[in-house]
Amino acid sequence: MSEGPVLVIDGSGSSLFCGILDPTNGWRGQTTLNGGPLEKLFPAVEQVLKASELGLAELKGFYYCEGPGSVLGLRLCAMAIETWIRLFPETSQLYAYNSLQLSAEVLLNQGHEWNDALIVADWKKGAWNGLKISDRQPGKIDVYDDAAIQDWQGPLYHLPQRKGWQAPPPQAETLSYDPAQLSQLPSLSRFLRKTDSVELYSSGVNTFQKWTAERHRA
Repeated sequence: MSEGPVLVIDGSGSSLFCGILDPTNGWRGQTTLNGGPLEKLFPAVEQVLKASELGLAELKGFYYCEGPGSVLGLRLCAMAIETWIRLFPETSQLYAYNSLQLSAEVLLNQGHEWNDALIVADWKKGAWNGLKISDRQPGKIDVYDDAAIQDWQGPLYHLPQRKGWQAPPPQAETLSYDPAQLSQLPSLSRFLRKTDSVELYSSGVNTFQKWTAERHRA
């Protein structure tokens, strides 16, 4: 992990989180602003830098959310970070985290003792990004369809995002997503991933609608 203060930026949800984390895993400044990064990113960064009495050039890196979440929000945050590391090369240590993995670590840190649990977030209509926890270990993220969610028998959690394509699964417990909980986790190295550039999460699954000559109707 970074040996100096890092700027944490998370634009994956309906609000923007920004904070400066020191090497002891404590917040020197943090803020959560309602709205998207287009309007809130730069005011949030200015606010936490002022509270921390730091400038961008004094940072040692960035922890950023790669998704899943608001595609526009994640891309705007990525563009800003890529600009800053070019203006201030000394800040170019980059670490990504995944919103589902962070949520899993928070649940585990709260002492849940279930054998298997599933956390899902919207991907598109009829499909979900899902992370399964087994034996207190988060697994990899897969795509689940509605049938798989309906058949799931264990604890089910739903991570709300900025734009939902569908209603949450009726049996799911809704999570409160708060990146500020990073400072409460015993080991960030379990889920932080060092990157050379800002990389955003993709399910890696593409589907294509077969074209027909018939007129499309609503």
